[in-house]
Amino acid sequence: MKTRTILFLITAAVVLGRCAPAPPVVAPSAPQAGDRFIIDPRTGYDAQPAPANAKRFDEAWRAILAGDYTTARKRLDTINAKEPGYVPAQLAEAAIDLREGKTDAARPIVERSRAHHPYYTAAQVYAAEIAIVEKRSREAYNVYRDIASRPGAPAFVAERIAELRTELFDQLYGAALAAPDEDAVRLLRDALSINPEGNAARILLAQKLVGQHKYDEGLVTLDPLLKGADADRSEVQEALAEIDLNRGRYESAIARYERLAKRDRRFAARVDEIKQSYAESNMPSQFRRAIESEAVTRGDLAVLMYWKVASVRFASNLATPPIAVDVSETPGRDEIVRAIALGIYQVDPVTRRVNPFSAVNAAALARTSARLLALRGAACARGAGSDPQKVLAACAIVDPTLGAGAESPVSGRAAAGVMEQVDRALSR
Repeated sequence: MKTRTILFLITAAVVLGRCAPAPPVVAPSAPQAGDRFIIDPRTGYDAQPAPANAKRFDEAWRAILAGDYTTARKRLDTINAKEPGYVPAQLAEAAIDLREGKTDAARPIVERSRAHHPYYTAAQVYAAEIAIVEKRSREAYNVYRDIASRPGAPAFVAERIAELRTELFDQLYGAALAAPDEDAVRLLRDALSINPEGNAARILLAQKLVGQHKYDEGLVTLDPLLKGADADRSEVQEALAEIDLNRGRYESAIARYERLAKRDRRFAARVDEIKQSYAESNMPSQFRRAIESEAVTRGDLAVLMYWKVASVRFASNLATPPIAVDVSETPGRDEIVRAIALGIYQVDPVTRRVNPFSAVNAAALARTSARLLALRGAACARGAGSDPQKVLAACAIVDPTLGAGAESPVSGRAAAGVMEQVDRALSR
């Protein structure tokens, strides 16, 4: 009885075992986005393995593409055992690592393959893809460009280069927007070397160069745009106007800025500045010398008074001025004599000197300006007394002693600005 029972249990176990479901098949890992660029490791490798191993390699590569890495590695182990020098079989191991996201494992295999076979296309592609994963886009770009320069490059190489070009350009341009000018110029040049069609970077580079007074380089940078639709952009015309100005072409610069001012009134102030500079460029040498001075003299101030104040320049019925012995060889002699004739400057009765080379500080400029207003009959100066500060305040003229102090030297530009205010006060 016991024997029959045992036989029955054994038979039941066998039957149940046959009916049990098979263990589930493990699905291959889903391919990553860049897996399609992990090309057949034989690409670009000239030597072929023995026919039997060639068949095994085909089977291994199909298994890799299917995600069956266990089968693939078995086939590759067989090949490596029989032909250990066959590099594509070694590189196929790197292909598996890359598809599994193991770049650290793949890198030494790829580097070894490249070192011994520098023109091995598959190894180069793998190296570029590793660089992309590791955010070394510039290195990947250079590797792919090298691949593209050789015959038989895979079709997708151009696509990969275009992607990397866009990525690198955007990185460099974005960095340039936030960088100091010197660094921005370097970054923008680099961006344009990658994508010469990047007009936004080209325009910004030209602006930076013009801002650094590198006008010739700025013009060369803009040249590719001058026959296209971007030639009329405000930024381009503004840069061209500044280049014209640097070359002394005031009329052209003014014309460009006037067109810009019609579009945008913020350019109007620049038009006025250029017109003033243009007028100054046509002034006599003594005026240009005076206005560019960092510390004006009495002679310089007389020149600026004459050319900036209409009431001085066009004064008539002047009495014969007293003779000053120290003005005969002085630049601006005629302007100094005019100031003496109007009583603005006084000749020392003993030495017969007017001291045209004496420096003018802020306090002296304030006194001279107040005296000029009073002598030429400015309505605002009447009743203001003799205190220069009160006279200037009554005529709405900024006191030159404010800020820097009464003893501070006065530049030609600052003195000219005060004389322009005096001229407006006299004209009211």
